[in-house]
Amino acid sequence: MESAIQCLNQFQKAKRIAIMAHKSPDADAVCSCVALKRLIKKTYEADDNKVDIDIFLEGLTDKYAPFTKGETINVQNFKRYDLAICLDCPSSDRTGIYQKIFKRAKDTLNIDHHETNSKFASNNIVSICSSTCEIIYSFFIYILKWEATPDIYRLLYAGILTDTNNLSQNITKNTLKIISKLMQLNDELNLNLPSIKDYFFKSNTVEQITLLQRALNSIMFYEDNKIAVMKLVKQDFNETGASKDDTLGIVDYAISIKGVEIGVIFIKNEDNTYYVSLRSRNEIDVAEVAKQMGGGGHHNIAAFQTKEGDALADIKAKLFALCKIELEKVQDTESPIENLFVEEKGPDNEPFDEESENTETLSNEKDTTSTELATENAQTSIAETEKPNEIAENKQDEDAQTDKTQSDGNKNDDNQTK
Repeated sequence: MESAIQCLNQFQKAKRIAIMAHKSPDADAVCSCVALKRLIKKTYEADDNKVDIDIFLEGLTDKYAPFTKGETINVQNFKRYDLAICLDCPSSDRTGIYQKIFKRAKDTLNIDHHETNSKFASNNIVSICSSTCEIIYSFFIYILKWEATPDIYRLLYAGILTDTNNLSQNITKNTLKIISKLMQLNDELNLNLPSIKDYFFKSNTVEQITLLQRALNSIMFYEDNKIAVMKLVKQDFNETGASKDDTLGIVDYAISIKGVEIGVIFIKNEDNTYYVSLRSRNEIDVAEVAKQMGGGGHHNIAAFQTKEGDALADIKAKLFALCKIELEKVQDTESPIENLFVEEKGPDNEPFDEESENTETLSNEKDTTSTELATENAQTSIAETEKPNEIAENKQDEDAQTDKTQSDGNKNDDNQTK
C-alpha cells in the first residue's frame, strides 16, 4: 500500500518522465512502456497540466514497429527528468546505455515481475507474475481504476501473451482472469486480439524455420540427457537471413524433449558475447542459475548475458556446474500424468457417485471457485446442497402438519362415533 501511495505522489509531482526497459526489448518490455505512457497521459494530462514522457529502448527492432506506432523512441528531450520509470528489469544496468538517464533523474520507480529483481529504485512495485504488462493491468486499471483505451488493452494483451509463450508457461489464476476480461472486451470493443496471436505465433517466415533447423542440428545433451544445449552463431544468421527476433521460442524446443530438465540456447552477439536463455521443468530453479551468472528471471524461465573476454569453455563449465547443483536438489519423481486418470475411490473403496457426500463437496468447491462460469442449473444445485438444514426443517414442518391433520381427523371420527 505504501508503494502505491508513493507511486501516485510520484506521478502527481512529475512533469518530465522517462520510461525505459531492458536492452534488446521483447514484447512485454515494449508494450508495458507504451501502455504506461498512455495511461499516465490519459490520467494526469489536461489543458493546464502538460506531462512530457519520453521512452527509451536500446536495441529496439522493427518487429515491434506496430506496437510503437505514433511514438517517438530514444529521443532525449531533457537533460534531467523529474521521474524515471524502469520496466521489466531486474536491475537498472539492464537498461544499457540509458542507465545514466535513470540514475540522473530526481526520482525513480521500478515496476517488474522477475523473482531476481534487486529493488533498485526509490519506489519498487515488484510482483512475481506472468509479465510486467500483467502488473500494469492489475495495478493501474483494476486497482486504481485508471481508464484505458482499446489500444492500451491490445498492448497489455500482447505483453502477457508473449511472456507466457501463448499462455503455456508462468501463468496464474490472476493471469487467466485478466485474459478472460480482455477476451470479453475483445467482443465489446472489437479489439481484434486474435490478430496479435497470429502475429507472434502463426506467422513464421522461411528464415525463422531455417534458423530453427540450425538450432536443432546443433543440440547437444549432458548429464544423462537432462540438459539440452543449442547454439546459434553469426554465420547462422548471415546464411539464413534471420534476425535475433527470430530466436523467440527456439529454446522451448530443447525443454520439450522427454527427459530433458533444463534447456539452454547460446546466441552469439555481434560483439562476440553470448546471450544465454534458460528453461526448466517443475521445481528446477534456473533463475538461481542465471543470477549466479549475472542475469535473472523466473523459476523456470531465465537468461543472462556474458561479458567481453569471457571464454565460452569457462562459461559452459560454470553453467553446467550450477545446473548440476539444481538438478541434484530435485529428486526424480514419477511423471505427474501417470496418476491423473486413475479412478478415485470413496471412503468404502467404491467409485464416487452422485449420491456421495464427497461428490457433493467436490462439486461445491468447483462451483464456488468458478461462480461466474457456472450455469443456472448448477447454481440451483449448489443452492440446494448448501441448505440441508432448511430442507430438513421444511420436511419436519410437513410431517408435523400431516400428524396434526391425522390427529384432527381421529378426533372427528371419535365425535361421530359418540
